[in-house]
Amino acid sequence: MAQLGTDRPAPFAPPMAIEQLREAVASASMPEFVRHLEDGPGFKAALVAYRVGGRRLHALVATPDAASPRQGFPVLVALHGFHPSPPRYGYGQDGRDRRPGDYYRSVPGAYARAGFLVVMPDYRGHNNSEGAEFTSHPMAPAYYAEDVAGLMHGLVALPQADASRVFIWGHSMGGEIALRTVLAWPEVRAASLWSTSGGDAWERAHHGDRKALVLSEDSLSRPKPGLDRLRRALADFGAGYHHESGEPLLHLGRLKTPLILHHALEDASTDHRWSARLARELYLRSLPYEFHTYRGSDHFFEEPQRSEAVQRDIAFFRAHLAERR
Repeated sequence: MAQLGTDRPAPFAPPMAIEQLREAVASASMPEFVRHLEDGPGFKAALVAYRVGGRRLHALVATPDAASPRQGFPVLVALHGFHPSPPRYGYGQDGRDRRPGDYYRSVPGAYARAGFLVVMPDYRGHNNSEGAEFTSHPMAPAYYAEDVAGLMHGLVALPQADASRVFIWGHSMGGEIALRTVLAWPEVRAASLWSTSGGDAWERAHHGDRKALVLSEDSLSRPKPGLDRLRRALADFGAGYHHESGEPLLHLGRLKTPLILHHALEDASTDHRWSARLARELYLRSLPYEFHTYRGSDHFFEEPQRSEAVQRDIAFFRAHLAERR
């Protein structure tokens, strides 16, 4: 789908509302093995392909080296954050396709060694998954949530996976996608959101604009390209579309999944206050959660903080492994 010359996107169908996300499974196919990928510490890696809305998408599957439990391994769906060049997602500095790439290299191994089968989708337009036209859309996370919804449908087809025990991990933008997913999938046992982008499209756009401004000189006359792009994109959906239907923070009354939150206090990529706000809203609704704050500004946590966050996740997930009553 070609882009118009004015930086205005070609027409897009509106993204699904939170309550509609399960409808994405109607157009989803079961994942099929494509090829082996480079194994990592404690796991065997494979690439699978599946279709959602007619687009061929891909995901990394990291299966623990350990003997499989009788019912299969519990599944962790791991959702990566924003990539500045989506077609290069998963490529290492050596130029090879090494999903999930250098930045997220530690993620599948950390959780696979703890006994979780890790599934890490590309999202549309990332690496060789179809749908590149969506990656520059200001509502991209909402579209990516549809891809994850289709993948949730297909977990039952993965060898050695126990699709009755599913957990979700999301970093940055992936945290927003994870929140959308658990709102639609109350069966998810627990979810971890690292440095989450918050889940409010207007605030996310404004945050990007303000990072580019000298804050003391902000005014009506200062351009706000992020806000303007979002306003145009929402207008293109037509008067019948209400973006509030897809804003996760407005639908927390649907939440059944316990959350664990992690955020660095001085994170410049995503504001620590966004996780703090989510924690506040969870508390006010008497929803189970943990919120861990880390010193420093690292968006993905420096060691030993990253390992500490992983261990907290594993303890949190294991506490929710048993069948719900």
